[in-house]
Amino acid sequence: MERILIDRELCTLCGICIPVCVRQVLREENGEIKVTDETQCILCGHCKAVCPENAPQIPSLASEEFAPIPGKEGLPGAEDLMALFRSRRSSRIFRKDPVEKAKLELLIQAGRFAPTGGNRQPVRYVVLHTPQKLAEIRDMTLQALVHQADRIERAVERNGKRGEPLSLTDQLRQSYITRWREMPGLLKEGDDRLFYHAPAFIACHVNPAASSSAEVDACLAAMQMVLMAETLGLGTCFCGFFVFAAEQSLELRSALGIPQEHKVPVSFMVGYPDVNFRRVISREPARVKWL
Repeated sequence: MERILIDRELCTLCGICIPVCVRQVLREENGEIKVTDETQCILCGHCKAVCPENAPQIPSLASEEFAPIPGKEGLPGAEDLMALFRSRRSSRIFRKDPVEKAKLELLIQAGRFAPTGGNRQPVRYVVLHTPQKLAEIRDMTLQALVHQADRIERAVERNGKRGEPLSLTDQLRQSYITRWREMPGLLKEGDDRLFYHAPAFIACHVNPAASSSAEVDACLAAMQMVLMAETLGLGTCFCGFFVFAAEQSLELRSALGIPQEHKVPVSFMVGYPDVNFRRVISREPARVKWL
């Protein structure tokens, strides 16, 4: 199957597709627009999106997804968009109501349309949305965190005797040791300090070999997903502890069907918040150097 072709019947030779081509594989020659090397096409769709006549054809992509861009009146204004950014808060108090699968699928779609380096689209998703699976993965994660606490303590003792500093990663995580050890006991008392009893959980994972910007790609997708969640009345909270656990535990990644060579840069809980925030967020001033 050809990656890209130009419909000669539709093409008017306006040439507008040529400068927007990321890999510069389009050129006008002998009275037609030609694809010079289709193997270099990254399927970004810029040529198709800019063409007034819809002449570029990309067989591997769904043609119906190249819908017309909404007019400005169909897009949120700057104030509305900023209000959305500032309205989102990390939710740690959730109602027991399950999240409808249709809404979870919409979150995945939001992540799917996030930009990725070279349009490689390497991000994969794992969605936990049943109480049984959430409980299983929560227990495995807590166990992995306790093991990590033990390992860091051993490293503290060993490196102290040798007069060597801890790795920067262990230095940053050392402050969590007490909390990680308390979390299994708190859970037995009904206090979930990992997933906060959220009814759904999403992890984004990427094969670093498939992307030169694996962590960036995953985090861009996740940010679009949590903002979409906000518009659906859902609350979210990023879960760094799960990322730490998945980084160290092959067993945990295997239980989730995540290939061993993949990284899990970001994960988050999803659910209907059981608290109403009345004010938008405040932050420290941005640290900017204008040049």
